[in-house]
Formats: sequence, structure tokens, C-alpha cells
Amino acid sequence: MKKLLVLFLIGLVLFSAGCAQKQETQTSAASSPTPTQTLTETVKPTESETITETQTTIAKIKKEINFKEYKRGEIIANWDKLFDTSVIYVSEGYEDLVRYYFPNAKIKPASEFQEGIAILSPKDARELLRGKPMLITINDYFGYVTYKVGYKFIGEDIGMMIAYKEDGKDRLIFTGNGKAGIGSSIRYAMELKEGKRQPNPTYTLRRGEFEGVVVKEIGDNDWDGIADEDEYWVLKEIYFKEPFIYNWRIVKGENVTVKGGFIRLVNGSTVYIRALGFNISVEIKGSKNAAIAYVIENINPKIMELPQGIEVGETWIKFTTNKEEFNIYAKDIDDYTFIAFGDNRPGSGKKQPEVFLKLMDMMNNENALFIVSGGDLVYSGRVDEWGELMKVWNFNKPVFIAPGNHEYQGEGVNVYHKLFGPGDYSFILGNYYFIFINNVENGYKLSKSQWQWFEGELERAKVLNKTPVIIMHAPPVDPRPGGKHSMDEKEGKKVLELMKQYNAFGIFSHIHIYWYGEIDGVKFLVTGGGGAPLYAKEEEGGFYHYVKINVNDKIQVEPVKVS
Repeated sequence: MKKLLVLFLIGLVLFSAGCAQKQETQTSAASSPTPTQTLTETVKPTESETITETQTTIAKIKKEINFKEYKRGEIIANWDKLFDTSVIYVSEGYEDLVRYYFPNAKIKPASEFQEGIAILSPKDARELLRGKPMLITINDYFGYVTYKVGYKFIGEDIGMMIAYKEDGKDRLIFTGNGKAGIGSSIRYAMELKEGKRQPNPTYTLRRGEFEGVVVKEIGDNDWDGIADEDEYWVLKEIYFKEPFIYNWRIVKGENVTVKGGFIRLVNGSTVYIRALGFNISVEIKGSKNAAIAYVIENINPKIMELPQGIEVGETWIKFTTNKEEFNIYAKDIDDYTFIAFGDNRPGSGKKQPEVFLKLMDMMNNENALFIVSGGDLVYSGRVDEWGELMKVWNFNKPVFIAPGNHEYQGEGVNVYHKLFGPGDYSFILGNYYFIFINNVENGYKLSKSQWQWFEGELERAKVLNKTPVIIMHAPPVDPRPGGKHSMDEKEGKKVLELMKQYNAFGIFSHIHIYWYGEIDGVKFLVTGGGGAPLYAKEEEGGFYHYVKINVNDKIQVEPVKVS
């Protein structure tokens, strides 16, 4: 009897074990994905769980990406279906981006990254992307710079989203020039995932087993890569030309709109405005009544009507206010002197000419209110050339610029707009109405909208009884006998006709000489001796110089030679 009882118990144990094994096998089979399942079908960890073994297994068996199976932009568009989002590799200091955009992911250090998704600092991405069609480089003035097949993009608002294969392993990298740009590239990816946008194939770079896109955000005021409730982001893909918003931002939930200048930067609750004249107005629309700090740059505080208790520098002022609007303007002034020069670029390369450095020192010592430049600031517009210029660009007076053909090409267009704003603008000081026009962008012609704007400005000057002063890079005509270094012939003739009709004075450069005279009843000045190789003998105006211009009831011109 005892033997039967023992045998019965042994049989019961074996039966129970077999059932348990069968149940475990069935459970395992039910939870294992088929090869065709995507990551979106994996089990999500609960708030109290870390990444599960099941998800790790899924990551290991995911199908390798065959780039040939996808059209341009499709890998970027379907990134969340092609890459495992359960593990994110991240550079030190960028973990907050993972927690915000991938709250359920396991965080691993960037040093362990071999495949999958990584959020990388510009330093770490620079090492990883060497030799790729898109990468991070360094400029000793601008810092980290994004590179995309021949073009460079400066500023921490630039990000990149890159998918590529390395040693048979698929990688998806979010990086950029700074945290704001990196965050913008992740937000761009999230909008793709949510169906809010589709990649523009034209803007997507594909080179074999490599696909990437450059993006730019405008509005991340604290530069943390995360859109806060009191911020408004504009997020754009970039082909070559960057988007710019010159005149408004959302700051601390308030809509700040600027006239007479452009918003160069917002840093937290401080708005940096580069003045484009001597009358800067700001209007704030919102309900928060927030205190906002303003730094207005590129002005001459000595001639401005300023509020009490503000900080004042050589060419800037700073103050904080919660007013719904304010206006900073110049005092009444009729008799004053300003300086004009142009073409300070080198003959080649990136080092600024020594004669320009001397010329700049001399202009700083002049008793003038501001400086006008006719452009050609660098040789070919490359970022490295701009960096060398900005290292030495040190004027103690406001400088107002008309873009030249040398800097306004390729990546130089973006850098110009970041530093100096729009190419068409105007301001009034005393009895004179200064009109700056970009006449190099369209083959030395003006667009239809530019003509409309130009004629409207001339008419406004007439109504206000102000004398127009026209500043462009290329002169309407070449004053040299047989010379052709000027605007398109038909367009230049139209400019002269309008200048004559409205009794306007002209300041141009482009031709590397000094010339002052009258053609077809129009007085104008050519000042192109700022440092670039000269075009004529000294007696024909071929000498380095700048020009002092005094305006009262008439215009008086005095060239100053620089040996």
C-alpha cells in the first residue's frame, strides 16, 4: 500500500511539471513576435518597470534595413518602424532629451553605441560622422558647425537626423550644433511619427546607405531642445537656404514685434535687437504682462532719446520693461557726418587685408555718427571666411550694410542674414531718408517686389520732405569710360531715372576705386577701396580710402586716403 502511495505521488509531480512546462511554452510562443512584426507591437514597460527581456529580444531579431528598398526620404519618414525605440544611447548632459522625447526608453551611454538610436552631442557626433556626407566640424569663432555636402550651417539652432549603415549595423543619430538644434531634430522625428508632416525628398540627402536631413528651429528661447508652454517653435527642413523670422518672437508667452531692427537672438527672457536705423519700436501683445529685457545693438546712444536708469555701452543699450510698447528714437539732428566705405574683402582666402584693419581704426577715430558699407565683406561667403572677419570686426559706431556679391553666395547668404539681417531696409535721420537695397541676389537686378518697395520708399521720402540716399552694392552704371562693372543695363537706367525724379543721392561700391560725380543729372559716389585689390591707378581713383559725408542743407563729400 505504501509503495502504491509513493508511486501515485511521483506520478502527480511529473504530471504537474509537464503541464507547467507546456503552459510556459505556450506563453512564450504567444509573446514572441513574428519576423514581420514592428517595434510598435512590442510590450511597453509600465511606469514601475525597466526595459523587459522581451523588448531586448525584439531589438536583436529586427530585420536589417535594406536602403535599396526605400525611396529618398522613406527611411527618415518611417524611422519609428525601422529602429528600436526601447533603448536610446545618449551623450552625457543630453539625458533630459531622452526622458522628454522617449520617456519609456532605457538610457545607455553613447560610448556603448553600435547600432540603434543615439542622441549625440556635437563633440561625440563629430567623431562618429567623420567622412560622411553630413557631419559636424568646428570653427574657432562660430564653434560647432553642421556640414552637408559642401554647405556649412552655423548656430546652435541647427540639428540633423541621420540614418546610415556602419559595418552592417543600422544607426539613427540625432545631433546638431547645440542642444536646441538636437532637440529640434528629435521633435521633427516625432512629428513624422505622429503624421503631422512628411519629409520633403528634395531636402533629404541620400548617398548610398546614408540618408539625412538638416532642420532648424526658431523659438527655443532657453536653448534646451524642449518646447516649453511659453514658447512658440517654427521648425523647418533646410535645403541650402535657411528660414529667418526677423521681426517677431513669442517670449515668456508674449508676442514681441519689432520695427526698425531685427531680432538677432532671444536668450531666455532677453531679446537682442540689431538696429537697422535710429527709430526702433517694439509692440508686445499678450496677457501675461511679463518683464522682458531688451538689448538694442548697433545704435549710437549719444544721439538717442533714452529712458532713465538703463545700461549704456558704446553701440548698445539694455533695459527691462513690461510695457505693452515702447519706442527708442534719435534726437532732432540736422547737421551731421557719417562715413561710407566698401569692398574690404581680401583678394583671395580668408585673412582680412591689413589695410582694412588700419582703415577701421581710422574710422573709429572719426567724429561721425554711423558708418555705411557697400558690401563685399569676405571673399566667397564661406563660414571660415566669416569667422576671420568677425574676429576683427570691431567698430565703435553703428554699421549699416548693403550686401555685396562676394559674401552673398552659397552658405554666405545664411551667415549674412544671421549677422546683419535683411538686405532691404530704410531709416530716417534728420532731413535724409536712407534706403538700402540688395541688388546682387538676382543677377544685379531687382525683383518685382523690390521695385515696388523701392518706389514706395522714394514716394514716402517725398511726402516727408526728406532727401533720399540710396545705398546699393553695384552702381547703376559704371562711371569709367567703357566700364561694365555695374547693374544690369536696363535696370541700372531705371534706378538712375528714379533717383533723378526724386532728387536722390547714391552711395555704391563694387568697383574698387574712388569716384564722385554726376551722370544724367544724378550725383553719386563709388567707394570700393576698403581693402580689396584696386582696379585703377591712383590718379584714376585707385587708392584705399573711406569717405566722410557731411549732410545739412547739402551733401559734402571728402575722401580719406589710407596708405
